[in-house]
Amino acid sequence: MTVRVHHITLSKAQLDAVPEAERSLLVLMGHAANELSVLSKLFHFCARAESKAPMIMQAENAQALVLGRILAGKIYECWNLMQAGFFGSGISRTYHPKFDADELSALDALKRYFGRDNLIAKVRNEHAFHYDVSQVKAGYHTLVDGDPLDAYLSRTNANTLYAFADTIARRSMLESITPGDPEKAFDALLRETSQAIGWISTVIGAVMSTCLEAHVGGDLYGLGAKIIEIEGAPNSQVVSIPYFIEIHEEGDA
Repeated sequence: MTVRVHHITLSKAQLDAVPEAERSLLVLMGHAANELSVLSKLFHFCARAESKAPMIMQAENAQALVLGRILAGKIYECWNLMQAGFFGSGISRTYHPKFDADELSALDALKRYFGRDNLIAKVRNEHAFHYDVSQVKAGYHTLVDGDPLDAYLSRTNANTLYAFADTIARRSMLESITPGDPEKAFDALLRETSQAIGWISTVIGAVMSTCLEAHVGGDLYGLGAKIIEIEGAPNSQVVSIPYFIEIHEEGDA
């Protein structure tokens, strides 16, 4: 497949023309957008695992949820960045009137979502960046007969999996999202992280275009954008990422 992208090259002199607070916000939002893009793609690729082999299924489910937890945490941190760098700095008062209807709708959706109790904050605060004994206890008490409590040990760390530990950690997180229905909880994690990234991407794009048009002087084409075609890009619907991988080490025959 062929993917088309617009290529723009900015100079330091152009970035110097952007006031420091706006420039810092521009850089941090671009950096956050890149991280969310990578994590979101990896999460969805891993969440698509369809193996029928129990061992492979356990490994790929564990891998997907590692990425899901980190993704939720990064989305939450991106919202904190917007609160401090966009709203708290006062930049929003200048930019807000320049947003179009879709951009304003995305911004309002973010404010509504994070203005109440939400899945992303719960996952970030309770599961993404903390190893909490109380969470282990909560997960352990929700185990049911048939939950996999296995360990797969390999000569390499990359192929070792303490599946029992992730079964308990997964139970803890999914039960906190939707008690008694882990499949529904996982679907909610996929859905709500996807929605939030869509809203965030729209707002970041609006901030980028507003800032560059105001201080650098132009839209995509005014900034000299050139179209580049990337050949051979894989179809996103068939990409998958395995857990177990063959590793060739020096000295191996």
